[in-house]
Amino acid sequence: MVSSNPVLSISSLIKHYPIKSGVLKRTTGTVNVINGIDFTIQPGQTVGLVGESGCGKSTLAKLIMGLELPTDGSILVNGQNIANLSPTEKRSYYQKVQMIFQDPFSSLNPRLKVEDIIGEMLTIRGVSKAEAQLQVLKILQSVELEGDVLKKYPHQFSGGQRQRIAIARALIVNPAFLIADEPVSALDLSLQAKTLQIMQDLKSKYNLTMLLISHDLKTTAEFCNEIAVMYLGSIVEVIQGDQLINNCQHPYTQALINSIPVTHPSQRQKNKFRISGEIPSPINIPSGCAFHKRCPKKSSICEREIPQLSLMTGNHSVACFNVNSGFE
Repeated sequence: MVSSNPVLSISSLIKHYPIKSGVLKRTTGTVNVINGIDFTIQPGQTVGLVGESGCGKSTLAKLIMGLELPTDGSILVNGQNIANLSPTEKRSYYQKVQMIFQDPFSSLNPRLKVEDIIGEMLTIRGVSKAEAQLQVLKILQSVELEGDVLKKYPHQFSGGQRQRIAIARALIVNPAFLIADEPVSALDLSLQAKTLQIMQDLKSKYNLTMLLISHDLKTTAEFCNEIAVMYLGSIVEVIQGDQLINNCQHPYTQALINSIPVTHPSQRQKNKFRISGEIPSPINIPSGCAFHKRCPKKSSICEREIPQLSLMTGNHSVACFNVNSGFE
């Protein structure tokens, strides 16, 4: 059931960066990173955001966090437009919205002990030192770390342990919304599985509302309720997580699925739909559908008009003129 009060609501979001050159620093071009995104996340839902590098995923996360200001459009968290926040409201906002970064080492202050890294937000909120330590110990147990880590520094831990510390830091303030930007990509496979299992358990325990940014489509499909596929600053398909692998309709999504490595020869398919070439430059986005130059299924309308994200069935939306052409 879709709530009338989504945790995150993005409307007509645009983020362009001007290109300045010459002695007078005149604007000579534009980097079109986000190009009109409409997006919602319901309470308790985990949404995955996938796409090639450079499509705008991390920029979208920065916009939601308020680390970047949008060129146009709006971002509402619990109905509050984050562009209109006063300094006092921003302080409260960063207790409601937390982020887990890709690199667990660079995201932790190397000069602070674990108890200070995790408990810093509690101290800022006026929680006593004794109470803060109790809460830190409790959250550490949730991420399967013992109390003996409190006096240690980040460099004394493995990559997986550091990421669990980062997760604990994000959860200590009981956020309304959590952004995880490639949270396991810097870890080896065994640590990835361990970290994702912990996040899965925490998601249920704390009823987390989460945006998971990832390149790993298979893992994202298993972890998330819904998947949004992003290409060159636009969302081209939104589909339920358990439907992604077998029922995706956009040719770009299908190409991403077909690029997933298959180890067993009997499961490999011949003549799989693939795309060629590099993603176009965001400085010079193709006219019409941004994907048409790489899509062998394109038709003449794709070169002239921009497809809109349209609802197909249930919660499945696709931005493609040829969605009923029988993609393989």
